[in-house]
Amino acid sequence: MKTTLETIIFRIEEMLILDFHGDEAAKEMTDTIKLLKRFLPMERQMIEKAFSDGVGEGLTDPERPFTGKEYYDLRYKKEDI
Repeated sequence: MKTTLETIIFRIEEMLILDFHGDEAAKEMTDTIKLLKRFLPMERQMIEKAFSDGVGEGLTDPERPFTGKEYYDLRYKKEDI
């Protein structure tokens, strides 16, 4: 699963591959991708902070909730494992 910003970046990159937009539009799309990538760490931090009190069952102890970082890693980085 991808975060919202990762999904938007992916869609814009797909549009660039199709190359129907001309040079000026391609430059704007590339600039937009660069800008959005700058916000990826902030998005991650927001997601982790939202779950800082813990959510669901813990990794090894069902009584222990996930930390925000554990939740983010499991939710959005499954395909990387």
